[in-house]
Amino acid sequence: MNKKFDIHIWEYNLALFLRAAILLSPVMLLFYQENGLSVQDLFFFQGIFYLTSIIMEFPAGYLSDLISRKQVMLISFVIFLGINFMWLFGHGYFVILLGEILFGVSKVLMDNAVSGYLYDYLITKNNNAGMAKYYGYLNFYLAMGTACAALFGTWLYVKFGSPVVLKTEISIMFISIALICSMPTIKNSKDKSNTLREKILEFKQTTVNIYQKDEIKYFIFYSGLLTAVSILFALSFQPLMQNAMVPVALFGLAAFFNHGIRALSGAIVGNRQGNFNIHKMIIPLYALYIAAFGLIFEILFCKNTAVVISLIFAICLVIGAQLIFTILHISRLHKFVTTNERGSLIAVNNFVSRSLAALALVCSKFFLYKTGMVSFYIFAFVIFVISGGYIVSKILKNGERV
Repeated sequence: MNKKFDIHIWEYNLALFLRAAILLSPVMLLFYQENGLSVQDLFFFQGIFYLTSIIMEFPAGYLSDLISRKQVMLISFVIFLGINFMWLFGHGYFVILLGEILFGVSKVLMDNAVSGYLYDYLITKNNNAGMAKYYGYLNFYLAMGTACAALFGTWLYVKFGSPVVLKTEISIMFISIALICSMPTIKNSKDKSNTLREKILEFKQTTVNIYQKDEIKYFIFYSGLLTAVSILFALSFQPLMQNAMVPVALFGLAAFFNHGIRALSGAIVGNRQGNFNIHKMIIPLYALYIAAFGLIFEILFCKNTAVVISLIFAICLVIGAQLIFTILHISRLHKFVTTNERGSLIAVNNFVSRSLAALALVCSKFFLYKTGMVSFYIFAFVIFVISGGYIVSKILKNGERV
């Protein structure tokens, strides 16, 4: 591996580290409440965020195959920069809602380009066999960016308030955009003479092909289910801590635990170069998530700050295990399609997880408003046990395949 390759990988990881440093993330509930919104609005708007992501999955997958993935990332980063400017100078229900919608557009564009760009870059260096290793490290930097933002963002908010947090975010984003601009442009090999209709049909055929393969279909569903539940858990931390009267200065700890452990998970996969048996993780993960729901119920009735923080840490360990599975799953997916289908493949995979997350979060607004948090988590637990059990049985029935 030559020096130039090392430099570009470093630039790429640093750019994504900075992009992931969302400083408002650990105090988002408080920022919502500043703008006159409630806990129910937080869950509902996050559901809208994921619905936007679902709507954008097809155009994002199409775009990431049509133009260079570097350009797709730049578009994503510029949109995110604009959101921060909008939230800095605008306030209220619809400003926050528009920001979440645009953030959904930005996030799905980035997600569809990040792993594909890395894989294509590794191909140019004849090192695509190292995808699991480098994708693991990439996830390490993404998670570390958010983990560092959890502590720094909370401190900035408590000390100076949200305007300083947003101004700092804007400065960070300019650096991140400059780093992406310095990365080499890797042109896609697709024939751009195809009509949009032909490309839509190609996307449809790719989707059909994916779901005809049992060796990956149920993995996509399982990864999507676990990811959706992880999102629900992570989004619940701030309301749960507020309910338990945890001091605001400690809110960042939950996000730090979550993303710090996720960073560790990425580093573990990278260090072991993907040498895991993904099939042996299926049942343990199912059991761990059942246990995690039990911890959520304990937090709901606990008012002791130390106990609440400890239980949240334990849940974050479960989420970290899920990320290891997801990294291995996505790395494995690339083996089943050609380079030209890669954007569509990731779009299909993301569509499943975001659809499940959107359904859970949009429904949560009505459950939280009418029945309260306990009933909502009981309902979510029952759905997970039934659907997760069915998917696990299908994967075990198919046995171990490539």
